[in-house]
Amino acid sequence: MLPSLSDDEIEERYFLRGRMEILHVLNELIHYREPVTVYFNGGHDFFQTTLLEARADTVVFDLSGDPEANRRLPVSTSCVFVSHLNGIRVQFSGSQPGRISWGGSDAFHVPLPERVMRVQRRESYRILLPVAKPLMLKLFAADGSLPGEWPAHDLSVGGVGFTAIGLPALEVGQEIGRMQLALPWQILIDCAAQVRHVTQTSERQDGSRYRVGLSFTDLAPATGVAIQRFITKIEHQRRGLDGGGFS
Repeated sequence: MLPSLSDDEIEERYFLRGRMEILHVLNELIHYREPVTVYFNGGHDFFQTTLLEARADTVVFDLSGDPEANRRLPVSTSCVFVSHLNGIRVQFSGSQPGRISWGGSDAFHVPLPERVMRVQRRESYRILLPVAKPLMLKLFAADGSLPGEWPAHDLSVGGVGFTAIGLPALEVGQEIGRMQLALPWQILIDCAAQVRHVTQTSERQDGSRYRVGLSFTDLAPATGVAIQRFITKIEHQRRGLDGGGFS
């Protein structure tokens, strides 16, 4: 059962704020040369890189192999870095990315983040969402059009699952440029995602049912905290600790 967490406990559990702690995690990513994905332009653009150096005021990371991505990133005012270290998702935000000369070669740099979010897989508690009045998940195509929306089935800090009638045109590993899920209490999840699984669950006369799992790939830290609070509140309601409804 999910423990009841206060705002301070959520902050303490999922975020590092001390400079030395932050530098330690970033230097671990550098030491093990863990791949890091950089998302920018509202999650519409991304590329894979590695961190090169983390010091008191700056994080230096490698250029993309795509010259166009290298041109677009400095135009963006912010970006999000996502990686994994020993099975723990590591995520932090960067501002004002710019070019720098590092070791005789070009690289990018951003200011050292004020905090780093870490979510262990076992802490990504997955909650089932209401069936009677489903929350609808929207997936957007590259051109911004809305190819479809589906009822969300479950939610965690790390991702969301939805149910589809008929095999959806999605493949495992596929990058979703943008998805949206509006939760009660004015919480909006709006980020990029990756397809983790497409699983057939049943066959019916009106079509086979499939469960699709997505992982968030550029989730803003503040949204991660809001999801955790939402999950905690729902668990309180289901255990009769909170009489409030979806209002």
